[in-house]
Amino acid sequence: MSEILAWLADAHTDLQKAGQIALVIFLLTFCGILVYVLTGKKRKARFDSYRYIPLDDEEGEASGGSRGHEQKGNADHGE
Repeated sequence: MSEILAWLADAHTDLQKAGQIALVIFLLTFCGILVYVLTGKKRKARFDSYRYIPLDDEEGEASGGSRGHEQKGNADHGE
């Protein structure tokens, strides 16, 4: 255990060790974000409802020009 603490204490002067520590921190953060996003049914339904936001044409709907506009699925049906 003291070897690990000594390695960590020396990390602030050695850029290679600091890079390794940063890589581990970023990897753990990324995995934590993935677990948060991919678990939970309420969150999944909310994220599924956000799926079509880039495709929504609000300008066309506001001017009444909805030609060829199909009904998009929603999170309840998984479409």
